Amino acid sequence: MARDHARFYLSMWDDDDFIGLSALAKLVYVQLCMQRKLEYSGELTVSVKRWSKAHPDQDADSIRAALAELDAARFVVVDQDTDELLIRSFIRNDQLYKQPNVLRAALRSAFEISSPLLRRALAAELRRLPVEITGPAPAVAAVELEAGARELPASVKAAMSVRGSTRTSPAAAPVLQVRDDAPAEPFEPVPAPAVNPSGNPSPNPSANPSPRGRGEGSREMELGVVPLTLVKTQVGVPAPAPTHTSADTPARTREAAPLAKVSAEVSAVAGVDGELEASSVRQLRRREAERLVSTHCPRQPRQVLDRLRGEVISLLRDDVEPAAIAAGLRLWATKQLSTSMLAELVGEAMRTRFTAASPEARRREQVAAANWEAIRADAIADNDTSPIGLAVREELPGHADAATLDAILERALHQAVGLDVPAAENPAKDRAHDGAVTGAAA
Repeated sequence: MARDHARFYLSMWDDDDFIGLSALAKLVYVQLCMQRKLEYSGELTVSVKRWSKAHPDQDADSIRAALAELDAARFVVVDQDTDELLIRSFIRNDQLYKQPNVLRAALRSAFEISSPLLRRALAAELRRLPVEITGPAPAVAAVELEAGARELPASVKAAMSVRGSTRTSPAAAPVLQVRDDAPAEPFEPVPAPAVNPSGNPSPNPSANPSPRGRGEGSREMELGVVPLTLVKTQVGVPAPAPTHTSADTPARTREAAPLAKVSAEVSAVAGVDGELEASSVRQLRRREAERLVSTHCPRQPRQVLDRLRGEVISLLRDDVEPAAIAAGLRLWATKQLSTSMLAELVGEAMRTRFTAASPEARRREQVAAANWEAIRADAIADNDTSPIGLAVREELPGHADAATLDAILERALHQAVGLDVPAAENPAKDRAHDGAVTGAAA
């Protein structure tokens, strides 16, 4: 059924990391959650031009920068290659997993996702769902998603028939009645009498619902009753060290497992420590982007600086050196270009070593590349298993220059004729061999 509403918890405005987003990033996040074509899995097709029409005072570049900011903070995951976007915790924070039919629909739509990046992110989320409620289907689907299955596998269909040991019901969980005359201050929920035939009562839910909770929007979710089972978490920062140990105090990190009761199997695969480390990396990346923009850009309107920070975060995520980003920012400051052109300017700065080289050096790079590809094509066509054939067919070091290619071929030639292999183990470090070995081998 088509979505006709979305749900947001009021406590989202108490979340420091959500508050730390730019105004446009907050607005775009709300806009994404309210899309009619949002899948149950949380996936959307990226449509920047269409989304930008809802913001007459903004252009498409501004929306792209906002998406980059949300991606860096892990509110969403974006794959530019497949034009797909995932609202990362949609299934979990919207409690879709508590509705068996909706969960089945979410798992079916998950296998329609093309992006390996989104599939991995969604698989991590599925593994964090409480198996005592969902049964084994989400965990099985996570494995199949990472394996690349394109249709709902039979193993997932079989797992869907296995119910969880704990079933939620309106009488078993405290609820917050949504009223037209609700007071400005939040009031405490009144728990109903416990109904728990399994004999394993669940821990008391947090009084602070998740700031990222929002309704999936179809009429399958009852209006007017909001179960309080999620905990307040933080985006992008590791959990603070607890001052005391309490079974009722959950870990406060956005990507840590949200429920107190987790089976030993789920704990083994959750990788909480890895997620905390990843959240720290994201926080450091955001701070580094702030530093680079503030240091290497002239004074600009706040909206322009926000866009630049989003571009810088994307570059840092791609492991671009801060020095190259700084040079690109300095170049941008001398030109009348959009902020979306920063990546091209950074690339221009990274190519300076080649563009500033002498004509002879540039010619040598071109000849080495052409000869290498010719040798490789012949080796593949002839299924050449000689040392040279194997060398050119193996994976090369990233961004190999002419000296690196020459060193690889020289080592292969030595092996072919039975001579001692040069001592240098890393061809990229062997810059001493400047002879035209590539040309001779061709």
